[in-house]
Amino acid sequence: APFLMLKKDAKAEADQLQQQQDNFEGYCVDLTQEVAEILRFKYVIKPVKDNKYGSNSSGSWDGMVGELLRGEADLAIAPLTITADRESVIDFSKPFMGVGISIMIKKMSKKPPNVFSFMDPLSYEVWMCIIFAYIGVSVVLFLVSRFSPFEWHVDNKQDSVANNFTIFNSLWFSLGAFMQQGVDIEPRSMSGRIVGSVWWFFTLILI
Repeated sequence: APFLMLKKDAKAEADQLQQQQDNFEGYCVDLTQEVAEILRFKYVIKPVKDNKYGSNSSGSWDGMVGELLRGEADLAIAPLTITADRESVIDFSKPFMGVGISIMIKKMSKKPPNVFSFMDPLSYEVWMCIIFAYIGVSVVLFLVSRFSPFEWHVDNKQDSVANNFTIFNSLWFSLGAFMQQGVDIEPRSMSGRIVGSVWWFFTLILI
């Protein structure tokens, strides 16, 4: 609905509008009348001279804001947008209208669920990086365990030296850590524990 407009039967000239208040109608007129009745003050409706809301483009304010700053008006009632620049020079009341601005996009069609629906939260590239990281950590853990003397122990059954971190057990350890499940083998060397801790921290961030 219009905020302020001349009535269809109004025939007053521009310089006579200030004396003929009944020629105006609109939401702002009704709002001004209600506020005046509550606060008990008299008012005269005067359209802004330059038909502008108010901007500070040339170093001085024009429009409604300019008339308020120069004392030419005591109150401005209009659909005036609240901005930081305007708030720095004038005071605003609570807004009587809220306009929501949004962006419209095409609604995404839902794909029917399938066996690999659990992979949808992450992109294909992320899953490939996870797989390569899983294999890489397992291989590094296997090599570290082979070179570290602390991972070797004496197998009394076979009367020989054995190492728990075979390539299969290294893959199993990394998979158990990724799924946040415990495994029955743990690295005993400092280097192996560092590799395992890095992998645990990676899974903690990812999951």
